[in-house]
Amino acid sequence: MMAWLQALRAHFLSGVLLYVMTGVMGVQAAQDAREVRDLQLSVGYRVIDLPSTGGMASLTVAVWYPTSSRPAPYGYGGPTRGDVAYDGLPLTQHGPYPMLVFSHGYGGGGLSAVFFAQALAARGWIVACPDHHDRHSAVRIRSAQVADFSRLGLLRHAAEIAATEPKDRAPYAYRFDELQRTIDGMLTSKVFGPLIDAQRLALGGHSFGGFTALGLSGTIAQRHEVRAKALLLFSTGTGGRLFSAQELATVKIPAMVFVGQREREQKRGDQTMAQIADKIYTHVAGPKYLLELKDASHFSFNNRFSDTPMARRMSGTPEQFEVISRYAVAFLEKYVAQRSGTEAVLAQRDTQLVRYWVQDSPIAD
Repeated sequence: MMAWLQALRAHFLSGVLLYVMTGVMGVQAAQDAREVRDLQLSVGYRVIDLPSTGGMASLTVAVWYPTSSRPAPYGYGGPTRGDVAYDGLPLTQHGPYPMLVFSHGYGGGGLSAVFFAQALAARGWIVACPDHHDRHSAVRIRSAQVADFSRLGLLRHAAEIAATEPKDRAPYAYRFDELQRTIDGMLTSKVFGPLIDAQRLALGGHSFGGFTALGLSGTIAQRHEVRAKALLLFSTGTGGRLFSAQELATVKIPAMVFVGQREREQKRGDQTMAQIADKIYTHVAGPKYLLELKDASHFSFNNRFSDTPMARRMSGTPEQFEVISRYAVAFLEKYVAQRSGTEAVLAQRDTQLVRYWVQDSPIAD
């Protein structure tokens, strides 16, 4: 009888212990989920150079990433600053991380979207932005504002690109090569390669960079980066101009398209920016999002590296940066990182959005 009571007592105690452990594990799992959802990590910043290969010149890439080092105020150039750990030690605790590879607009540089790169890296992403070898460059990663670039030359060549038809886009294929090279270089990097989840990759770009990102998103079969899980486009006239509706329809990954209210009637060739944004949104397969940002111009998606009145007019405001980052981060978190807690952002239209469409339906205030 005593043996039976001892066995029963042991069974009861083991059950209580199992219940307590399960509860603790459940609480820990809930805490882990909350930590992922509310993640705000310190951000590291590093500049790397991918060596020349196959006839291509070396490629400079700006990289933002989670770090275990202490951040400090850092000046990228002009008024653009941030709190980052320059050359900080990568944080391995929450890895491997998803990666966004982002292409800047024509004549810009890899620092063009510092505001967004930092915000995304703080959420546990690696962000890589190359300096494309455009004919004219006003901004470079290592020097920020370029003092002696030809403004007239840049404007003339930008206008030439804007008037180009899909059949004449071959001279700009170097950008596809450089974006793919950035992806491959990051994945094979001794420092960053082990920290990246190659199956959680996103592509993005502003303006001509949108054309670049679209080129790897399925529009051109032989250049399709099949690991890409989402596409983020900031104000891309050339993206819609240089791909046909049939080519855009081959993009089968989730896409988010931004356009500025102040640029909606501006022309690229014979189409307005609003028409081009609608063309991209209409033809990509989805899930898809179209956001028109209040009082924003084509350059509101850029940081600035000069403090002149013209530079201030040709860059975004902190309020615009916050809205862009909030929606773009939520989009990438949902479809690439596959983290919960983003639905509330994507389900509502901020008052700074004059138009917000999700999968062909407008979202009301």
